[in-house]
Amino acid sequence: MGTEDAIKAEIEEMGRLTQEQEDILYNISLKQDELGRESTNLLMEKVKGSPIYEPMIEREYLTYDVFNHGGKHEIACLYVTLKGLRYCIMFADELAARRKVDAAGAPRQAS
Repeated sequence: MGTEDAIKAEIEEMGRLTQEQEDILYNISLKQDELGRESTNLLMEKVKGSPIYEPMIEREYLTYDVFNHGGKHEIACLYVTLKGLRYCIMFADELAARRKVDAAGAPRQAS
């Protein structure tokens, strides 16, 4: 589990996630918060080796379970870890401001 200090040290060493990665992580964390540990499902082929998802998994901001109910495709059920949630909390003001909708789902007014 990453503490805020550990996350800051990691960011200093490896840098922040890309804006696209931060937006994805934040959106998944909001969904989990609203629906309670509800996963975000993607095809496993879109996750494994992805320059977007793989670094977040390696840095332990995301984790996943794999499901295949006898079909041709494996499904990755993505979850934001506690470390990922802390990352989102640390940068919440910045991440929330980038969203096109506010917390209630209403479009943001242009400033």
